[in-house]
Amino acid sequence: MKLLKLIWDNTYGLLVDDGRMAVGALLILAFAGILAELAPDESARNASGFVLLGLVCVLILTNLYAAGQNAARQRVSVPEHSTNQPRS
Repeated sequence: MKLLKLIWDNTYGLLVDDGRMAVGALLILAFAGILAELAPDESARNASGFVLLGLVCVLILTNLYAAGQNAARQRVSVPEHSTNQPRS
């Protein structure tokens, strides 16, 4: 039971903490599914897997970039306390 609670907490944390990524993943999955369903032939249907992979990679990279920008912004906005200053 603890394992299920741990899995639920981690999944819920991923969805709530980074909701933009979760929504993007759902949209990409829906797009790839629709693309596969509406594909006129087998080769186009097989290409939907590569579309899914490519879009997920782009989603991950954009979220990593945004996280890096947020971390840099927080790092700049936090005042540093220098401990190397001589005391008078």
